[in-house]
Amino acid sequence: MTFRFLLSTPDKTFFNGVADSVICPGPEGYFGVLARHAQMVAAVGIGIIKVEAEGVSRLFVVDGGIVEVTPEETVVMADLVIPATDPADAEEKLEETKTLRTVPVNIR
Repeated sequence: MTFRFLLSTPDKTFFNGVADSVICPGPEGYFGVLARHAQMVAAVGIGIIKVEAEGVSRLFVVDGGIVEVTPEETVVMADLVIPATDPADAEEKLEETKTLRTVPVNIR
């Protein structure tokens, strides 16, 4: 069974189609979404979204945002999305994103 999945930032849509499952990072850990999932709204944490669609896995590094889940669709409006080519690439990009979060900003 499938459901509609949308992943976007305010500037760009990264995925808009049908998914079999989605794994999403929340502030307290990862959670999974399948078709007919109970309604919920949650914050998106820093991590890797994994989308299973038509036998293909797609990976995206995300940092911040909100996810709305209904039985028919899941929408992630993220602050930052970085597509990844494979699990190693996703982990590397995630570590880079975490490093950028910890760089001090000097405002005068």
